[in-house]
Amino acid sequence: MEEVVEGAFKVVLRLFSLIVRVLVWLVWEMCYEIIAWYVGWPVIRFLTFGQYPKEKINEHEQASNLTVFVVGTIGLVFLIALGTVLATLMQAVSS
Repeated sequence: MEEVVEGAFKVVLRLFSLIVRVLVWLVWEMCYEIIAWYVGWPVIRFLTFGQYPKEKINEHEQASNLTVFVVGTIGLVFLIALGTVLATLMQAVSS
């Protein structure tokens, strides 16, 4: 009886592990590679006067890993900074 319970527990644990991995992949794909790209691309284009990145805004699939990482990181940092500024302004207005 113990082996049956242990086997069932392992199956449930493997299924849960698979679900978590799929969710992590989806979050990474959606938040970092797509949303952060579409936010970071115009920011970097503005800061570099249109020189970087060479890819168009909808060509993130063709960009190199380094370009995706840099643009995505800039986009993520910009979103966090914008959220911080907006939160500070909302707190100042409500005080």
